[in-house]
Amino acid sequence: MDQLDIRPIPVEDNISPEDFQEKYLKPQKPVVLRNFTKGWAAMEKWTYSHLKELAGQHKVKLYGKWLDNEPTRIEMPPVKEVPFAEYIEMLEKDEESDLRIFLFNLFKLCPELLEDFSFPNFSDNFLEDFPYMFFGAAGSDVRLHYDIDLSHVFITQFGGTKRITLFEQSESKYLYKLPFTTHSAVDMSNIDYEKYPAVKYAKGYQTDLKPGETLFMPSGIWHYIQYLDGSFSLSLRALADSSIDKLKGAYNVFVVRKLDEYLNKYYGNKWSDYKLKKAMERATEILEDREEARINNS
Repeated sequence: MDQLDIRPIPVEDNISPEDFQEKYLKPQKPVVLRNFTKGWAAMEKWTYSHLKELAGQHKVKLYGKWLDNEPTRIEMPPVKEVPFAEYIEMLEKDEESDLRIFLFNLFKLCPELLEDFSFPNFSDNFLEDFPYMFFGAAGSDVRLHYDIDLSHVFITQFGGTKRITLFEQSESKYLYKLPFTTHSAVDMSNIDYEKYPAVKYAKGYQTDLKPGETLFMPSGIWHYIQYLDGSFSLSLRALADSSIDKLKGAYNVFVVRKLDEYLNKYYGNKWSDYKLKKAMERATEILEDREEARINNS
């Protein structure tokens, strides 16, 4: 990422809900919050040993490196299934691996965990029935994408550190977005600037999210996540504020996603090749427009 224009994400140590809404929620700007979890018992109780004791016997699906799993598709199949305790032990030892768990509703298995946190009044639109947990081994990463339902996300870190890189929607033209998905074709862990030259014009934000910190990711923001250590996080989601974004999110989930699944099923590699070709063509047009504007202004 050395060639990218990356700025640090602002940090707020003790911001009021009212100030948060004015400074970050309404203008849809990311921020790291250090008082979001105030009063949460989870910050002390949610250790690896506690989670193993509560749910270690349950089988969990593990997901590998996205590049190895039909990378132009929205859906990603799991690579294996193991007891939760076995995976947690990998995180405790900080073993390097591509294996992750995402969108894990541990609270269905252990509803008592719901008593350990609350939904702060930083938003009026929290989806209280859908708290999710994310686990990742050291060295794993999450492809560059934005959330298909266009919800706001408050992601609180436990355990180790995650490096999170964000790009606003206005940067999409440089990020090789694959049609009919909310994914980028670019491998951010090792950017091939010759293959994806437009990426170097993208401007983004970055933070190393540490235990106890919460990152607010506004609706539709692109994010790339690297697990610097084995760790886990809690994700609380809130509906987008505008009716248009709510409708777009529903359309993405119930129409675009289903259409992509159908076309992948019946056309396979031809559909994948088409999506990648269109992403490349669109970025090439952007580069040509930039060059034309540069010549005209010189």
